Amino acid sequence: MLGRQQIAGIPTAISELFKNAHDAYARNVEVDYFRRENLFVLRDDGLGMTRDDFEQRWLSLGTESKLGTATLNMPPKDPDQPKRPTLGEKGIGRLAVAIIGPQALILSRARRDRVVSDKLVAAYINWTMFELPGIDLSEVAVPLLEIPGGRLPNGKDVARMVEEASRCLDKLSDRSDPRKVREIQKQLSGFNVDPIDWDWEEGTPLLKGKESGTHFFIQPADAILADDIDNRQSDGKATRLERNLVGFTNTMVPGGAPPIVARFRDHKTEGPPTELIADAAFFTPGEFQEVDHHLDGTFDEYGQFRGKVGVYQTTPEDYVLTWSESDGKKTLCGPFNLRFAYMQGTPRDSLVPPDEHNRMRRKLDRIGGLYVYRDGIRVQPYGDSDFDWLDIERNRTLGAGYYFYSYRRIFGFIELSAGKNDALSEKAGREGFRDNAAYRQLRSILMNFFVQTAADFFRESGKFADAHLERKAELNRNEDIRRKQASSVRKKRAAFQESIGKAFSVFDDGSAERQVRAVFDTTRADADRIIRQQIPPQQKAMALMRIEKSGRDKIADIRRSVAITKPRGVSLSRALSNEWDSYAGHFDRLVSETFEPTENEIERYVSKVAASSKIPLNDAARLTAAVSEFSDEALRSVRSLRTDIASLTSQIANKVRDTTRDSYHAVNHAVDEVMAELEMLRRSSVRAKDLSEVRDDLARRITEVHTTEAARLERLRDQLNEVNRVWQEGAYDSTELTVAIEEELDELRERRDSDLELAQIGLALNTVSHEFEKNVGSIRQGIQTLGAWAAENPELGELHQELRVSFAHLDEYLTLFTQLDRRTNPTPIEISGKQIFEFCERLFTPRLERHRIELKASTAFKRATLQSFPSSIYPVFVNLIDNAIYWLQRNRGDRTITLDKEGTDLLIRDNGPGVSIRDRENIFALNFSRKPGGRGMGLHISRETLARVGLRLDIDPRVESEGATFRISEAPEGRSKTGSKRK
Repeated sequence: MLGRQQIAGIPTAISELFKNAHDAYARNVEVDYFRRENLFVLRDDGLGMTRDDFEQRWLSLGTESKLGTATLNMPPKDPDQPKRPTLGEKGIGRLAVAIIGPQALILSRARRDRVVSDKLVAAYINWTMFELPGIDLSEVAVPLLEIPGGRLPNGKDVARMVEEASRCLDKLSDRSDPRKVREIQKQLSGFNVDPIDWDWEEGTPLLKGKESGTHFFIQPADAILADDIDNRQSDGKATRLERNLVGFTNTMVPGGAPPIVARFRDHKTEGPPTELIADAAFFTPGEFQEVDHHLDGTFDEYGQFRGKVGVYQTTPEDYVLTWSESDGKKTLCGPFNLRFAYMQGTPRDSLVPPDEHNRMRRKLDRIGGLYVYRDGIRVQPYGDSDFDWLDIERNRTLGAGYYFYSYRRIFGFIELSAGKNDALSEKAGREGFRDNAAYRQLRSILMNFFVQTAADFFRESGKFADAHLERKAELNRNEDIRRKQASSVRKKRAAFQESIGKAFSVFDDGSAERQVRAVFDTTRADADRIIRQQIPPQQKAMALMRIEKSGRDKIADIRRSVAITKPRGVSLSRALSNEWDSYAGHFDRLVSETFEPTENEIERYVSKVAASSKIPLNDAARLTAAVSEFSDEALRSVRSLRTDIASLTSQIANKVRDTTRDSYHAVNHAVDEVMAELEMLRRSSVRAKDLSEVRDDLARRITEVHTTEAARLERLRDQLNEVNRVWQEGAYDSTELTVAIEEELDELRERRDSDLELAQIGLALNTVSHEFEKNVGSIRQGIQTLGAWAAENPELGELHQELRVSFAHLDEYLTLFTQLDRRTNPTPIEISGKQIFEFCERLFTPRLERHRIELKASTAFKRATLQSFPSSIYPVFVNLIDNAIYWLQRNRGDRTITLDKEGTDLLIRDNGPGVSIRDRENIFALNFSRKPGGRGMGLHISRETLARVGLRLDIDPRVESEGATFRISEAPEGRSKTGSKRK
């Protein structure tokens, strides 16, 4: 009953147990919540308990209040650690165990003066038995064992203790409520904990051999625990358990060494456990350093703050703030330290990169706040954003610009210590400090601090606000520039992508070649028709020249219809850049293989028919006409550009003139106003003591206008200087530099995300392979045993056969995992084409049969050999065949995949739809895929893997109706040191 009344809930109860572990000088306290078994386990590596400690302290209430009496010694201390202040005050924290679940197994091994006890104390408690009415405490049995030899109790030991509690219940049952008795009997029968079954990892708190500490096994855990973990609020705030336990010790600043590290692992029914409160779940030192503003200092015994304030990560400046209510008297709350970081609420006002800002904002929304630590241990509920104990959010609603701070953009802490801040005492329910005079002083000091620092550093009129306002204005200006640039670039990039898409459509269907051929056929027909007409030779010559020009003009129109100019000032993604490269190569081929040859063919045909009919053609006129077309086009283009530049130059000149004039007038006007006011003051009587204030005010007015206008003109001058520099030196311009930087940044971002995903896939693959290997032996043995049974029991034969075949196929995938591991074959070995073919055939047979696809290999391929790593070769063939199977499903006729050899190259070809011209380079780019839901990693990884062993993976040029052909060849730079050698 005391536990329920004094402890608010399970998260608070767990916090109490963490504090008990702290008082026991534990360095680690860890919770594992196993949902399948509904088991809660808490372990620490502290000093543990002897039998006397357990009986006289742990099983007694309020023992801390008895300290100093003759019957009870002081709690033990660890001679290898600094003295820790005792967090437990009332001796009821141990009752937290009863809040978590109705029954518990408690194991403890003591360490005193560096000597670990040989005996382990084990006890079983059923808390529900204490709820039986009319029963004295002394009548409830608490079974206890001392287990020697450094061992843990086993299942039989636990069963004996449970049986002893059951016999006690039988004695009390005739005086108790039958329903309550049945409830306890059900609990006793369901307690099936065997500590030996749990194989904890080394490095975590253990009780084997010479290790001390205390462990709690609580079963069944209250259903509210799962609810406290899972029920995150709709606004993204932390769960109840996170709010109470995260940041139990202060790990957010670099160099801090908390006295104890707390962890909580949630073991769901599937997958690895989730770390809820450790490591990156709380704020990290890196996050603390990277946000915008930092305030760090100390409040002395008079409430005066001395410290440093760094705005927008500038060099921190000294800052002193007095507390007006001190009246020269020492405060009751005592001196304390304050340190916190603050992030601006919007990305445009922040130095934090946008992606990181979004992540940090979500984290701050969940667990942001000002935490309170006493001797390194958190005081609850301070830090919970729902507990606005300093009225920060309340003030913000009155005026965000005036009060500035938001509780959900702050993360930091107040440091208290025993001895200096004893007047700040916690409530029994761990619900904050008692509302005494010391606490009210603490609140007043801090509320004054936040109001005054907002006024001094972050309001427009603040005496130290220049750095914040200037940097914020610069960030906003840069953000506006980036947004305008991004908007313009997006439009240009979209138009460019649309144009390139249309061009590829023309390339893929061959319409450009057909149109050009049609122009030639029309031109030839027209020339033949002119020759047949009965007109004078001179007229025929003129007509033939017009037909020749018309043919060239039509080809030029077709050429222009697929010609694309890469836009300036637009960064291209890797995929779009690959498309541009592919387009440029194919367009050049069209020019050299279609457009220019056809133009030449038209000229030759016209010359031929004219010569055969003895029609005199003026070759000089023909040449002049042809060259005139190019010269006229060039002149038109340059004339248009000249007009545009002249117009732009005029606009710039007008803008420069207007800007310089306006800035000069603004400064001149400010100076005139100040001089006029000076004239008025000269006629009035100004006291000497007021002169400094008047002078500062007048100078400030001129300075403000001058600073604004000078910055405006300096930016304009710098822009004009950049243009002039590029003009004079012929260097790259800022547009080219910006595009290069943006493309590199985009590629680095893609690489970062992809590398993370690849690392996660690698870890998952390693885990799967490891777990599969651990169990595959027993599965094989089981199938063999079942085979023996099937031989004696024919009805099992079909089942055994199905299991054997299915497992054989699954075993092929295990073989693949083995081949993927370089450690299996650390040196190159000889791999034959026959081995590759047979491996792939076994692996893919079910899929090949299901989709009616034939996989075959030529004799030359089977005889080919590679001196390389299986981990580099096998996965490439697996990936290429897997892709071919997917795309071949569209074929209505025969479906074949052929492994072949050409010279020294190995080929993988299929008769599927093939790869479009547009995608030829992109298919090897990371994250590019035409498969619905595809990752776009296979071909990229395959190419990179082969490159590391001196091989190259390419795709042959597209041939209509022949599918795709991938080629593995020797890399141009030759074989690497660990590379492949082919025969």
